[in-house]
Amino acid sequence: MPLHRLRSMAGRLRRAARAAVRRVGPRPEPLVSVIVPVYDVEAYLGETVDSITAQTLREIEIILVDDGSHDRSYRIARRRALLDERIRVVRQSNAGPGPARERGIGLARGRYLAFLDSDDLMPADALERLVASAEGTGSEIAVGAFRRFDSSRVWVPAWVGDVHSEARSGVTLAQMPELLRNNYPCGKIFRTDFWRAQHLGFRRDAIYEDQPLIALMLLRASSIDVLTDITYDYRARDDRSSISQRPEDLRDLRDRVSAWLLTLEALRSEHAPDSVMRGWYWTLYATHVHWYLGNDAIADPEYWAILRDAARELARSAPDGAYSRVTAERHTAVHLLEHDRHADLLGLRAVLRSHEASDFFVGATAEGLRFEFPVDVDTDVESTPAAAVRLLHGFAGGEVVDTPGGPELHVRGHARLAGTPAPHPVPELSLVGGRGEPAEATIVMHDPTTGEFEAHLPLGSATTQPSCLQLTVTVGGLQRRTPAGHAHLDWLNGAARTWVLESGASVTVTAHPSPHVPIEVVVAPRTTA
Repeated sequence: MPLHRLRSMAGRLRRAARAAVRRVGPRPEPLVSVIVPVYDVEAYLGETVDSITAQTLREIEIILVDDGSHDRSYRIARRRALLDERIRVVRQSNAGPGPARERGIGLARGRYLAFLDSDDLMPADALERLVASAEGTGSEIAVGAFRRFDSSRVWVPAWVGDVHSEARSGVTLAQMPELLRNNYPCGKIFRTDFWRAQHLGFRRDAIYEDQPLIALMLLRASSIDVLTDITYDYRARDDRSSISQRPEDLRDLRDRVSAWLLTLEALRSEHAPDSVMRGWYWTLYATHVHWYLGNDAIADPEYWAILRDAARELARSAPDGAYSRVTAERHTAVHLLEHDRHADLLGLRAVLRSHEASDFFVGATAEGLRFEFPVDVDTDVESTPAAAVRLLHGFAGGEVVDTPGGPELHVRGHARLAGTPAPHPVPELSLVGGRGEPAEATIVMHDPTTGEFEAHLPLGSATTQPSCLQLTVTVGGLQRRTPAGHAHLDWLNGAARTWVLESGASVTVTAHPSPHVPIEVVVAPRTTA
């Protein structure tokens, strides 16, 4: 068929579709308006839109705001709109992602707002889970967990475990200040009437336009739901072409520093409680600042000066306990930055590239871990507080075994405290929760060099109510305990596995898609016909 006839046919189909919509009448109000700012993402946009149209929650509208793209992004968006009437495409001159999102908010008709960047993805059940939570509690914001991916791997960042290892409903930021680590618009839903009532907006002409805004939204919300479910897949581009993947650029650094200080000022202007301020400083001192301190551009005097001045400005407003969840090596690095000890910082970076922090470990007390790095700083700077010590662990495999004494879960794994050297102590593994009494495992093998172990855990206390694995490791005077997740994909693959016993009962062991959520065990009695 000639090209002109194909185009003519396509035009007739579009006109017929629009006429059909007019005959049916106005579209029903969607539950969620998904807003996507679009700029030069032709390589990713189709996949991104497909992840939204595939949502199990169907009552949505999708607003694609093309921000003056130079590539084929606008054409791709228009084609997708022809295939799904829930998609609306608007175009504007290039103004940045903030104004593009604001344009979408102005057009939104949904009960909730959701944001998605145009190269990222949304798991198929993300909106359904977020909306179900918010509808059940009436919360103004529902917050899900993040996952990252590139062309070769998928991973869940460690900070997700600090925020999303346990579901919580109806909390405030003061009650859960670590939410500031998830200080992004994406992976969440916001009640539209709540959002509009705040009279706030995204910044213009800045890379990190969202941080002060989302911090205030979280602070002002009277009720927030925190989910364990992964609701956002963040793409790390292999070519690092994303504007947020270039920390070596001076513009990136300046915009990031501006976002830090504006967020700090916004929280102070709202008289945020000390718990919230400590949450923001934890985000900065444990993570954000080190994206730049760890970059080779830190050797440049101008780059160093910008970051040093920012550190000094932050220090002037730091609350008590600002370092209460920051490791010794990161506290030391920020200390050197703040005190303009450029050569010492570069030397410490070089040492820690060829050595582990554990090489400088000198002891453990109930307060935390102590180190002696090859720099002259105070002892408290070289200490990791107990709250910042991670219990590193994982489970390589396991099976349920029928024994004369009852069913047992036999597992192989590893456990050790971050920052501590070998020999690693024997861990304790237990089964807690459900309706039964806690059960303690027998450690039948342990390698102190690696922390690997094999344990036999009796399941007599397990019931139809989920019980969770729990690990405890003690080094010196410090004991750390954590719900145990991190099941290897070859074993459970983020799903459930069931063993049927000779008695006819069954044992189901479940790993959550997020490795930071504890492994669950359920024992179901034998069913009778």
